Amino acid sequence: MNKWTMSWLAVLFVLIVWSAISLNYPSYVFPGPIDVFNEGVNQWEKGELISHIIVSLKRLIIGFVLSAIMAFLVGILAGASRKFREFLTPLVTFFQATPPMAWAPLLIIVLGLGDAPMIAVIIIASFFPILINVIQGMNQIPESHIRAARSLGARSWRLGYFVYLPEITPAAISGIYVGFAISWRSLVAAEMIGGNSGIGYFIAFNGQIGNTSSVILGILLIGFMALLMDYLLLKPLHKRFAAWASREEN
Repeated sequence: MNKWTMSWLAVLFVLIVWSAISLNYPSYVFPGPIDVFNEGVNQWEKGELISHIIVSLKRLIIGFVLSAIMAFLVGILAGASRKFREFLTPLVTFFQATPPMAWAPLLIIVLGLGDAPMIAVIIIASFFPILINVIQGMNQIPESHIRAARSLGARSWRLGYFVYLPEITPAAISGIYVGFAISWRSLVAAEMIGGNSGIGYFIAFNGQIGNTSSVILGILLIGFMALLMDYLLLKPLHKRFAAWASREEN
C-alpha cells in the first residue's frame, strides 16, 4: 500500500469510530459526520465561515512572515557575533519558557481587539523556535568555509547570502516547521480568548450558543487547514530551499 492509501484508511477509521460514538448521544450533544457535514454546507452558504477562514489565514501569513524574517536576521547576527549571542541567550531562555498565550490578555488590552494582538501572538509564538534553530545552524558552519569565502573577497551581505544562508537552511526549515505549528495553535487560542473574528472566534461563539456541530466543524477545519498548508506551502518550501542550499554549496 502507498502512503495515500494508508492516509485514506486512517480517515475512514476516524469516520467509523466517530459515527459509532455519536450513536450513543443525541445529535445536539455529539453530532455525527453527516450532521457536521450538513452544518458545514449551511455555514458555507451563509458566507460566514469563509470570512472567518480568510481572516485567520491573513493573520497567520502576516505574523509568520514577519517573524521568520526577524528570526533569520537576528539569528545570523547572533551566530556571527559571540557577544551578541551572549547578550541574547538569557532573553531567549526567558521568552522561550513563557507560553505565547500568556501574552494574549496583555496584548489584547494594549493593542485592542482586531488583527494587531493576534499577529503579535503569532510573532511571539514562532520567532523563538526559528531563532534557536538559525543560531544552531550558524554554530555548525565549519570555520574553514567562512575563511575560504573571506579569502575570495566575500564580505557583509555576500558572506551572509553565499555562506551563512545555505548552511543554516536545513536547521532553519526545522525551526519553521515547529514555529508554524505553535503559531497556528496560538492564533486559534488567541481568537477564542479575545478575537472578534477568525476560526477560534467561530468555535468559541458557537460553543457559547450550544451549536456543537459548528464547534466540531471548526475543530476539523483547524486540522484540515494545517494539513493543507503543510502540503501546499511548507513541504514545497522545504524542497525548494533544500535544492537551493545544495546548489549553493556545490
